[in-house]
Amino acid sequence: MISAQNLQQRLSGNKLAFSFLLAAGIILLVSCSTKKPVLITPEDTDKTAVAEDSNVRDTGYPPMDTVQWNEIDLSDDYENVIEELAMNKKESYSVKLFFPFEKDNNKLSDVNQSETKLGRMAQYYAGVLLALEQLENEGVNLDVEVLDAESGNFDLKLQSMKDADVIIGPRNTDQLAVVADFGKVNEIVVVSPWKSGSRISNGNPFFVQLKTGLVEHYEKMVRHALDNHELEHIVLLGRKQKADVNYMRLIQSIASGYLSSDSRKPLRELFVDEDSLITGETAFDSIFIEEDTNCFILPHWSFSADEDFVYNVARKMSGEKGVTDVVLYGMPILFESDKIRFELFRSLNMRIVRSSYVDRNSPGVKEFRQKYFGEYNDFPVDEAYEAYDMMLFIGRSLERFGLSFPHYLDREITPMLQTHYDIRRIYDDTENDDFEDIDYFQNQHLFILSFEDDRFIAR
Repeated sequence: MISAQNLQQRLSGNKLAFSFLLAAGIILLVSCSTKKPVLITPEDTDKTAVAEDSNVRDTGYPPMDTVQWNEIDLSDDYENVIEELAMNKKESYSVKLFFPFEKDNNKLSDVNQSETKLGRMAQYYAGVLLALEQLENEGVNLDVEVLDAESGNFDLKLQSMKDADVIIGPRNTDQLAVVADFGKVNEIVVVSPWKSGSRISNGNPFFVQLKTGLVEHYEKMVRHALDNHELEHIVLLGRKQKADVNYMRLIQSIASGYLSSDSRKPLRELFVDEDSLITGETAFDSIFIEEDTNCFILPHWSFSADEDFVYNVARKMSGEKGVTDVVLYGMPILFESDKIRFELFRSLNMRIVRSSYVDRNSPGVKEFRQKYFGEYNDFPVDEAYEAYDMMLFIGRSLERFGLSFPHYLDREITPMLQTHYDIRRIYDDTENDDFEDIDYFQNQHLFILSFEDDRFIAR
């Protein structure tokens, strides 16, 4: 076995200190034989482990937030301010990484099972390690300390981070809000790789969200539909319940603004009875227009609240449409749900809004898969790509721009393996666009995935 201490020697430019102090004394190590992350009980309990509740399905997108914000273009005043900002570069940067971990609800045997929460987080951790190796090769010097956010005394761990240059995580929304405020008070950049939301931290120019928010998903979907389909052929779908009505109201507002329309409801709406999807003879047949393409928008995103509804809508629509051309726009749940089969992707010409997509035919992805397999004797899942991109992006940004790196990120869009980073300044809802009015920074990039020739194409 290669212990954490030996791993530090191996990554001399990016020292990894494991300081979780788990109650059970668990440590994440790398096996020499398989080179896959495995969890064992160590003799030295001062070293610790990584695992998490990595249920990206239910937690990838926050509950709908009706607070809207204004995106301000680059201004001369802001450019003057950031030109005056000292990049404050250092020879080495201290990065603290808050990993989520549910020790009591995870089995150590799950670490090699990528479909489990613990297995996905092991892959995420492995992606971080590979990124640190690459950064070391590029001459980027990071001192990375990994802490468990979900065991022990969280507040005590957070207070120990006052010397950090960057804090990454945690995943829990309540904890993230505390960490974001801590970063604001202590002028430490806090990067959120898992969660986004306009209410996590306000008036905080030290807070960077790498996940694109719910509103941006809706904007991307609505604009693409309006640009490619006749307005009278676009139908917004929902149920007669509060959450759906709120989704539909928000989407109508986005469409109205895009069209510069005075109408509060420029899109047609159809409220679908859930019983008709299961036991009814028909649910959609009267709405299809045979001579034109029918475009439907399905705004639902939650696995816990919407998966069955989303699946039944797709199944029923496919069965009823006959030879009618249909295009169904939807959220990542359409791509991620195990219930949605390829025949539904094909039948409904799905257009799915998603912040990430791994193109297995990409030369960069092929190279990463080979490198990952050579290191861990396994193929990477999405979490490994995401972690690799995240760690590379932060490390390279620190190297280029120093401690003030968030203020320089909107100068270019950075393509990565599974996403692009298009970081923009989000301002508070005031009449000013001064430097002090920045609410936070957020990635704005989204793909439209279309199913063509029996595979997804990202545009």
